[in-house]
Amino acid sequence: MTSDAPALAYTTTGPGLTNALTGAITARWEGAKLLLVSGYTPAVHRGRFAMQESNGHALASELYLSRGMFDYALALEDPAELPQVMRALVRGFANPRGFVAHIAMPLAVQSSPAPTKLAMTLPAVEVSANSATLSEVVHRLADPFAIWVGWGARHASKRVRELVERTGAPVLTTPRGKGIFPEDHPRHLGVSGIFGGHEDLAERLAAEGVERLLVLGSRLGEVSSGYDERLIPPGGLIHVDLDPAVPGAAFPEAETLVVQAEIDGFLKNLLERIEGDPSASRSMMRVQALDILRTREAHPRPSPPKLVPRDPDSSEAVRPQYLLQCIQERVVEGSQSVILAESGNSFAWTANLLRFREPMRYRQSGLFCPMGHVCAGAIGAAAATGRRAVALVGDGAFLMQNEISTAARTGANVTWIVLNDARFGMIDQGLHALGKPPSDVHFPEVDFLAVATAMGADGARVTRESQVQNALEWAMNGRGPFVLDVVIDTHERAPFGRRVLAVNDQSQGAP
Repeated sequence: MTSDAPALAYTTTGPGLTNALTGAITARWEGAKLLLVSGYTPAVHRGRFAMQESNGHALASELYLSRGMFDYALALEDPAELPQVMRALVRGFANPRGFVAHIAMPLAVQSSPAPTKLAMTLPAVEVSANSATLSEVVHRLADPFAIWVGWGARHASKRVRELVERTGAPVLTTPRGKGIFPEDHPRHLGVSGIFGGHEDLAERLAAEGVERLLVLGSRLGEVSSGYDERLIPPGGLIHVDLDPAVPGAAFPEAETLVVQAEIDGFLKNLLERIEGDPSASRSMMRVQALDILRTREAHPRPSPPKLVPRDPDSSEAVRPQYLLQCIQERVVEGSQSVILAESGNSFAWTANLLRFREPMRYRQSGLFCPMGHVCAGAIGAAAATGRRAVALVGDGAFLMQNEISTAARTGANVTWIVLNDARFGMIDQGLHALGKPPSDVHFPEVDFLAVATAMGADGARVTRESQVQNALEWAMNGRGPFVLDVVIDTHERAPFGRRVLAVNDQSQGAP
């Protein structure tokens, strides 16, 4: 359900609508393109206790209204409405930011012949190379600047890198933006955000002496930025987004130049202006870039420390850091698999420790963060990419939702790596960090290998670090679904300290 893929249509009726809504809500925040088509009980049966009654009388009326969870929603009562509906859908699905729609139809409408021709008009987004706004951007970028890259810039990866090579600007990325700019590049400062963001990012940014940030493709929400004011330089932001309501929303007190544009086109025009503008500001920018590249020694972010596996005779479980180290070597660098991170500690560990050199390899929910969405969504990722999808999930989320049976039935190439700690790990660790008493977050340890085989999938269970590499190799070389059940060391704390600080501040009434 990515916004660059064809729109996904999902059909359901009755109780299935509840499950579909979970996906619709997630998609609404993920910027996906999703069409939910559901059955609709006709007027003649309303209020008569029809089986699986589905309409605004039996279910929430908001399901059939264009607001809240849907960008567009309608109960289609007459086939004559279809041309108007189709035009609305075409316009919506042309939006690069995504579009989630719900069309409900009674059986009589479903069985009616559709119109043979439908008039379509696609909206266009034009980026002017000579606009006054671009001139102002060029003027402001004469001062030292850094680039903050988010998921919305994934199709502009090459131009982002070209801009860095021309100007020497440092780069920070949001969790969803990982890989859009190579994370092993000397000018990459680190990952921002409240889950897994690098704790020293603000210090590294300050050491660069930048005056402003060029924000590309991010809403800078709490997950992406942590609302960390230390990341906002004195000159504020130049924020590029298709939605003019996005710039200035996350940091309302920061000076912000709003640029409403498609990012790849914007960067194309900006690079052309940098190349051909003879003005003093452009000359300053070039001199600045040359000085940086000539005099400033590159200090790339160091890789995580190399760990050796614990003694095989040790009774200690697997450290998440060691597991992620093996995933980096075998999955990130040793394959082209797409990697998905479930909400919770899986999100924090992957954002913090995995490093990508190219975009479209890493996915997670950056706003709503519903538990279980990756457990099920990995099947869609495998189908959309044609590659094995590797989902790092918590045991709590995997118990809430999984599609092992569906994957076994369809032969989906999905590997689930389960962080098995017999608890809701992020909640348990968060309460401990806040000094709160323990809560009801533990549950009996589950043998997910047994669960996988019972549902028709292959799998392995890992209890020692000496077993990880071989088990991961097995999981990646097989065909069809594979569940890798990893018993992890509960003493290792996931890197989500900024989230703990934010919760503590809010509980004390601080901003």
